[in-house]
Amino acid sequence: MKLNLLYFVRLLLRHIGLLLLVPVVLAVCVFFLTQNQPDVYSSKARVYTGIASGSTIELDNNKIDYKGTGIAYGNLLNLIRSRATVEMVGLKLFSQHMALDSVDIRVLSVSKQEELQEMVPDDVKALVVKGDIEKTYDNLLALKESNHTNFIYELINLDHPDYSYEKILEKIGVKHIMSSDFVDVTFESEDPAICQNALLMLCDVFVKLNAEIKVNQSDAVVKYFERQLELSTEELKQAEDKLLLFNKSNNIINYYEQTRHLASEKEDFEIKSLEVSREYFGAKSVLEALEARMATHERKRLSRKKMMELREELSQLNFEISTMEIGFLDPTQDSTQTTISLVEKRKRLVDLKSELASNIDVLYSVDHNTNGAAASNILNDWLENLVIYESAKAEMEVMGLKRKEFKAMYQEFSPLGATMKKLERKIDIAEREYLSLLYSLGLAKLRQQNVELQSNIKLAEAPYFPISPEPSKRILLVIVAGVVGFVLVAFTILILEFLDGNINTAARAEDKIGLKVSSIFPVINTKKDKVDYKYLLNKAVNAISRNIILNQFQKSDVSGPVVNMFISTQENEGKTFINEHLIAKLCELGYNILYITYDETELSISNDKYQKITYDISDQLYKISKVEEFGEEGLNERFNTFDFVILELPGIIKNPFPVKLASTIDYTFLVTRANRAWGDADANALSLFTQATTGPEPMVILNGVKVFEMETVLGELPKKRSLIRRWIKNLVQLHFFTKKTVA
Repeated sequence: MKLNLLYFVRLLLRHIGLLLLVPVVLAVCVFFLTQNQPDVYSSKARVYTGIASGSTIELDNNKIDYKGTGIAYGNLLNLIRSRATVEMVGLKLFSQHMALDSVDIRVLSVSKQEELQEMVPDDVKALVVKGDIEKTYDNLLALKESNHTNFIYELINLDHPDYSYEKILEKIGVKHIMSSDFVDVTFESEDPAICQNALLMLCDVFVKLNAEIKVNQSDAVVKYFERQLELSTEELKQAEDKLLLFNKSNNIINYYEQTRHLASEKEDFEIKSLEVSREYFGAKSVLEALEARMATHERKRLSRKKMMELREELSQLNFEISTMEIGFLDPTQDSTQTTISLVEKRKRLVDLKSELASNIDVLYSVDHNTNGAAASNILNDWLENLVIYESAKAEMEVMGLKRKEFKAMYQEFSPLGATMKKLERKIDIAEREYLSLLYSLGLAKLRQQNVELQSNIKLAEAPYFPISPEPSKRILLVIVAGVVGFVLVAFTILILEFLDGNINTAARAEDKIGLKVSSIFPVINTKKDKVDYKYLLNKAVNAISRNIILNQFQKSDVSGPVVNMFISTQENEGKTFINEHLIAKLCELGYNILYITYDETELSISNDKYQKITYDISDQLYKISKVEEFGEEGLNERFNTFDFVILELPGIIKNPFPVKLASTIDYTFLVTRANRAWGDADANALSLFTQATTGPEPMVILNGVKVFEMETVLGELPKKRSLIRRWIKNLVQLHFFTKKTVA
């Protein structure tokens, strides 16, 4: 069997009655069930979203994010069909209908209003505020959310055709118009007023919900950054206050300039200290040398009281002047007074030097001698170096104090620098965090403005009031019912065919039985006059007889007849029917046939070349080792006169079979029906037979195959076909240019 289109067509044609009956029944049922179907009205609203090409604050950003746009449209379409949106629409619609003061067909038809008044209980009617839809909606919403057993909750969540979530959702249609910012929203209802008003409410609800969702998201982000910015500002202020307090408590104006100035002063101080030390030690060594050259009485006079007092005053005066010049000032003293005092001290220093010079002159005049010129030079040099010495000495004392002051200042400024670095680092971190949050807040506010612009969905086309119902879908439903019925039946037939466990074909027989198929025999149905069964039967018998005749020439021992044993695993497999036609064909060809069978039914064969022997089924079959033992006495003399022996055995599952004889049989044929399954019992019986006998492996004769399966052996079957049927057959087989002759 070849699985092609022709096979499937034939398979379906075998069940053409069922394929036509089921679709017709379904179509008729749908036709009668839909005859009282109410009219349906439809209305449409077109909404402009502005998602892809809407306004934005980011003017330099002209790129379209297709993925983000697709997600945005998906969110919007899901929001329209969300439970929250649909429930709000249902409750608003119910509130509008209940708040009517009088009949208004633009809001609700008369029949539906009467049904509504009969349905609604009195406690719910008490919550209605006539003429005020908003108050009525608030009251009914509070009742709905109070518990799960009230009338409003059941109305919204059960199956009311106008107000329930499921029914409203079925009537909503949403479609994004490709390559545009428009979305079409449709609504269907049996009442045209409900159709228009429900669509208006739906558009109003989802537009507000969309704006709330987006704005709330952006507001939450902005508020977060504002809150974080406040905290960062406070941290920055606290860090700056700590630094300010630190500077105040440590008298720091500019730490880095102060330390730089201090280092510069220290460097200048060290240079000046070196110069003063050089002057001091230089003057000291000169004084010592000059005093060593003086006479003893001159040194005594220089050390008298008056000179010592002048010297002490000179030293003190130099110390005070050096103190004032180097910078040891009284912070409480005015700078002007300090300058005046310094001028006076310098003036006194000049006077003191003059007084010392006068005293030196007196000493010179008293001690004048022949060496007076040399003594005068020594005294003058001594006086000059004395002034230098005392001045340098005073400056060294002051510099010693200044050095201690520098040391104290360094000890003070060193830890202050580390602390200030720490405070400045905290300020820097706080300032960076503040600037980052400030930048993020700016972006969030920019995003907020963009969201507000893009969430401004507008109703481009308002829903209209439908005045004519939609075309009825009754005919379409009937057609769909018929098509579905046909498809279901065809699918069921195909599934059952593929799941069929019967042998059916020669290929399946070889696969399931494990033996080679020698011949196939068709099922005969005389009711189908379009098939030439006589021709098929003749061809099938010819195929079997041809195999048997060919086997005669392959037999090694030509002295006796060719013994062909026909077996089956079960009864009623058609062995006798096949043997009757086979024997008739062989007798017609002039062969002498010996037919040995357990079936006592006489064959309709009147030919002197045919002889039948009948035997009884018993356990004695196990003992038979020769074919001659089945017949009466005298069969041995006539046995070699036969050309073929046809030995028919009963079903080997339930009956005994001649084991010894089976090993001497020339050829064995297993006859089995095609319209049954090959089970474990059949396989076990055949396995036992092949193990118990040493004869040749049986060949299968498949009986009762379907007629079109014969085409695998005989080619196209002779059949009465119209021109159209021949054309259709060639079409499904893709044989467009097939010819019957070469010409």
